[in-house]
Amino acid sequence: MPKYSYHARDESGKAVSGKLEAASPEALADRLSHLGYIVTAIKENPTPIVLDNLFASFQRVKVNDMVMYTTQLASMIGAGLTLPAGLKILAEQVENHKLKNATIAIFEDIKEGASFSAALNKFPDIFSELFINMVASGEVSGNLEDVLKQLAKFLENEADLKQKVTTALFYPVILVILGVVIIVFIVTAVLPAFVKIFLDAKVPLPLPTLIVYNINLFLRAFWHVFIGSLIAAFILLRWYNRTPAGRITIDTLKFRMPIWGPIVQQVTIARFARTLAALLSSGISMLQALETTEKTVGNSVISEVLHNVAQNVSKGESLAKTLHESKVFPPMAVQMIAVGEETGSLEHLLNKIADYYELSTDYTLKRVTALIEPLFLVIIGGMVAFIFASILLPIFRMVSTLRH
Repeated sequence: MPKYSYHARDESGKAVSGKLEAASPEALADRLSHLGYIVTAIKENPTPIVLDNLFASFQRVKVNDMVMYTTQLASMIGAGLTLPAGLKILAEQVENHKLKNATIAIFEDIKEGASFSAALNKFPDIFSELFINMVASGEVSGNLEDVLKQLAKFLENEADLKQKVTTALFYPVILVILGVVIIVFIVTAVLPAFVKIFLDAKVPLPLPTLIVYNINLFLRAFWHVFIGSLIAAFILLRWYNRTPAGRITIDTLKFRMPIWGPIVQQVTIARFARTLAALLSSGISMLQALETTEKTVGNSVISEVLHNVAQNVSKGESLAKTLHESKVFPPMAVQMIAVGEETGSLEHLLNKIADYYELSTDYTLKRVTALIEPLFLVIIGGMVAFIFASILLPIFRMVSTLRH
């Protein structure tokens, strides 16, 4: 559909403007009038449709955007506003254009009689299956405000956990990148100039210098092959990760990695517990909650386990027993789930499990970061020292030759 720029005024007379897709200017004017705007001008956007769609495909809605979006909608419903009125206000306030356009479309669907969850289901790239199922449960039970608050809390915890992992890895990654850049610069730009001087002076090159110089020659001769191989390996890995067998293999390797494995396991278990608790607390049945968690947990190993667990639970077996038989979940988590099933406080204990593993992830990340940072410094420092030794040793040999 073509994209139009519009200028309008809201009910208070405030000027507003933006860009929206529509079948025609009349359709856009009708849409804006439903939102309470008085249209003053509509102009078709001259940007080529292909480029516009390409730009839109790269847009994404961040977790923080969803946290604010859900929190604001829950607050407005709690204040007595109807759902269409809350969506209308959000459409005016949301800064993310992709989320704004989705909100306007959802508002129109609801005005035409569609349910909120059905309208959300048209935007699976924005609203997860967890989000949609919890909203559907809130609509049926009549506690949409509470469900939205639970969703906001869930998304906030997810964002906080992701931020902790990103922050912990930021410094080591920057350290490695800078170290690689410095080493490549010395090997390709600094060393060749010194080697030329040594060769002209007929000074024999020591072994470290020969090693580094041959690496330089290799990089200069086959840099395109090296970069091409890296790109091909990256594409092949992404393709393999999209296959069922590839996802299982890669996710299994993630769990078995020496340092990173325990962190991945803790994050995945925390997400499983938090998701299942949120779904159950919103009134969704155990089987449906397990099916939704299976699709949103983010790890194919755990997803396969949950698929088998759902089948066993449907036959009458307990959740804790089937999780224990999988040999994937830690004994402590299984034991707490068993206690929750026996006492009728499963949702509460699932949240406690999530809290524990999120806290454990935080401590593990701090320990790993404290270990990795000096280790990387030693490794990169050793490589830089070796390279400088390859430069200095011939200088010392040249000085010794000149003295004799």
